[in-house]
Amino acid sequence: MRAMSKARTPRRLTAGAVVVAAVGWSLTTAHGATAAAEQAEPGAELVFEQSGPIDGLRPGDSVDVPFAVKNKGDAPATRVVLYLSGSQGLAYDKKYSNCVYEDAPAQDEGPAQVNAVCDIEQTLEPGVVYEPAEPIGLDVLDRALYERLNVNILAGVVTFPDGTQHGGGADPVLRLVARTAPEAPGTVHGGELGVDITAENTADFALTGSKVKGKAGRTVDAKVTFANKGPAWARNDVYGPIGVFDVGIPKGTTVTKVPEFCEPAGAAGAAGAATYRCTTPYNYADEDSERAYVFGLRIDKVVANAKGTVAFVKGDHHWGTLPFDKNRTNNTAEIVVNASAGGATTGGTSGGTTGGTGGATGSSGGTGGTGSTGGTGTQLGELAETGSGGTLLAGGAAAALLAAGGVVVAVRRRTS
Repeated sequence: MRAMSKARTPRRLTAGAVVVAAVGWSLTTAHGATAAAEQAEPGAELVFEQSGPIDGLRPGDSVDVPFAVKNKGDAPATRVVLYLSGSQGLAYDKKYSNCVYEDAPAQDEGPAQVNAVCDIEQTLEPGVVYEPAEPIGLDVLDRALYERLNVNILAGVVTFPDGTQHGGGADPVLRLVARTAPEAPGTVHGGELGVDITAENTADFALTGSKVKGKAGRTVDAKVTFANKGPAWARNDVYGPIGVFDVGIPKGTTVTKVPEFCEPAGAAGAAGAATYRCTTPYNYADEDSERAYVFGLRIDKVVANAKGTVAFVKGDHHWGTLPFDKNRTNNTAEIVVNASAGGATTGGTSGGTTGGTGGATGSSGGTGGTGSTGGTGTQLGELAETGSGGTLLAGGAAAALLAAGGVVVAVRRRTS
């Protein structure tokens, strides 16, 4: 399983950071955007035509993404640089010789990306609409689900001071050609372009609990695990966790240690039971990744077969009830303290609702079991009686969050 580093609290991007995130090209883009602001040629203004998203694709497909850019200024645009930033479920099916490509690893709070910077050694005349000589071709990978390609174009940028940068690609130069058809009335333009690309795929979000035992007065560690078992990675389109779930604390116990990204959601009852709401740290979860949440529980009173339910929470967010998760048998689990002989179960059971609005995942953790209400999960191992010093396994990374405005029409082509 893919391990994520210890998570940091997600932060909202500032307006300036959004510009860099939309382009998606780490430091090169940041410098390029600054250079563009300082050196853009007076009178040249490059804008994209905006239109609709792409959907209905499947992993293994390829898709052509055309775009149109217009110089709506009153002066020619030279030293034109095109920036492409794709999400990690996509791959470029051609490597143009005047483009430099980068597989950007996950950094900070954002996922991995596939980026390109292309030096368009042409002059774009005022009032003319240009298109690439051929559309940008993308391959839809096995991990694809909710993908995005961001496109930005700037004039007067000194990204490649010595002239056209050749990235070593075997394909021809990426060129722009003037479109002969007149521009349609009412065409909407934007300074950046973003195309949402949706693949027909699934991501299996799973929860596991644990069994623990101990005498009155002892403190034990109870581990809960959130996992994305794939095959797709999943991201949210808002700044919030993609997984939100409640952890019920078994009767007769008191929480002495609360894991990161969990907080009380319900007051303790007469028997000392309580509920904690936990989230994933980011707005995405890579496939084959896990994060463990370890609660310290003091056993105040031995209650045979005391149970606490772990279940996803339905949230007011884009995904509703996690439509990409077709396996609901592992959407709930249990923490069981001092299970009675013959008995208690802790696995993923059916009927759990879903996660909130976004978050990456973290580490190796507990395994699931057979749910007492009928769903079949993974077998849970029993945790030995311990002190309160459990270990949180974590991992993780991320690149700047995707941001952009607008979308484009694309022509789908299926691989044979």
